[in-house]
Amino acid sequence: MWMDAGLVNYKLCTCRYECESCPFDSVMREQHQTFAERAAKQSGAYTPELPPAGAYEAPPQEDAVSRLLAPFRSLSFPKDRRYFSDHTWMRSSPDGTVTVGVDAFLAQLIYPVAGIATINPPSHIGRGEPFAWIIRDSGTFAVRYNEHGVASRVNTRLMEHPSLLTADPYGEGWLMTITGTPYTDGSSAGFTPEQYAAFIRSETDQLETELRRNKRSIGTTMFDGGVRIDDIEKFIGEKRYTKILSRLLRPH
Repeated sequence: MWMDAGLVNYKLCTCRYECESCPFDSVMREQHQTFAERAAKQSGAYTPELPPAGAYEAPPQEDAVSRLLAPFRSLSFPKDRRYFSDHTWMRSSPDGTVTVGVDAFLAQLIYPVAGIATINPPSHIGRGEPFAWIIRDSGTFAVRYNEHGVASRVNTRLMEHPSLLTADPYGEGWLMTITGTPYTDGSSAGFTPEQYAAFIRSETDQLETELRRNKRSIGTTMFDGGVRIDDIEKFIGEKRYTKILSRLLRPH
């Protein structure tokens, strides 16, 4: 009956048409009560008691976008490093080396990661040149350095377990240490954590605009046989998602 109501493309019943005990039917009735009444009349199926007309307001289409972006609006940023607009960070050490990695905003978006590739130490890195590549099923994305220096050490554990990049971007998921960089945590390069928090709010707002403009599903409607969309990539499609990742990894 939900197919007849036009709310799902295709869905086989797994409950022997016992709608009273069907979790899918329960969710659909909560989300689309006006359609539930119509579908029940057409099918003669069981209809739970509904609130009076006008007492229920269907959730707006934007609810799905807000839900998908909620994790990005609660991010925090360690105080011991500087951040850059291409979603990378630098942290200086007493030995003069600089550790670099990607921020949690990008880490959440680029999940899942299939592999990591880097240049081989010791190799010179020019300002704005790529030093690492993040490999996903949908493509390969270059990570660039915001200063110049010489690659010193690669996170070999990350090479063996690329999921660390997304699981712990500020800890075990660091990418590389670099020497010869004229950088300290008190330098004017990049953003402070406080400044970066404001930048990420702006990035999230821009991402929200893109999702609303490019969305291909409506609100929290079940998609493709009743599977709830909890992934931005599925929400807007691989091609658009890849373009977003490529843009984020460039200074802007």
